[in-house]
Amino acid sequence: MTYPGTHTYTFSTERLLARPLRPDDADVIFALKSDPQVFFWTTPEKDFSEAEAWVEERLGSDIYLSFCLEELSGNEHDGGTNGTKPHVIGVCGATNLPEIGYMFRPSAWGKGYATEALQGFIKFYWETFPQGHPSISDADERKYLKAVTGPPEEAPQSAASIRVLNKCGFEYWKEQKEDDNVNSGVVVMLPVWRRWGPNQQANLRLAGSEPPSIDG
Repeated sequence: MTYPGTHTYTFSTERLLARPLRPDDADVIFALKSDPQVFFWTTPEKDFSEAEAWVEERLGSDIYLSFCLEELSGNEHDGGTNGTKPHVIGVCGATNLPEIGYMFRPSAWGKGYATEALQGFIKFYWETFPQGHPSISDADERKYLKAVTGPPEEAPQSAASIRVLNKCGFEYWKEQKEDDNVNSGVVVMLPVWRRWGPNQQANLRLAGSEPPSIDG
């Protein structure tokens, strides 16, 4: 079966290999999305079919650019040589271009993996798509990447995610309304963070405004 959102891109950092999301990664996604520590802002999933649907959605459209993250150390897996899957510690990428996101197993928290992976993705993205991803129809939206987080006062995980984004050059942009996934009928305001691409950064410098560095 051919999926429009399937890609063959990879990138690596000092400790991580980012390879394309695959149909057989539903087990990894379910482990993440069913963990209340990871899905602290909404109800964790209880049905494996929800994880399968999540993967199908991301492989079914080119507005997603999803990667699974494997440790390069080789300490926790055999690289698949004995028929086992390499140890995936999380996922990252574009969740709805130009919006980005990431999730990590709690066992990988506190080790700098999120910052490392996001910096690697940013570098890969702008080197591969210097004018922005071709699936983005709005010319202005091609100039940046953005991320949405929970309010920092809501949970330690929200504050940690904001610190990662700040380290990677994202700055507070605005708030957006979202339906609360736990309390039906309730609307919440979530902070949105933005990071300009290198071309727009150059334009801002010429205009006398110094944007965040591409290296974070």
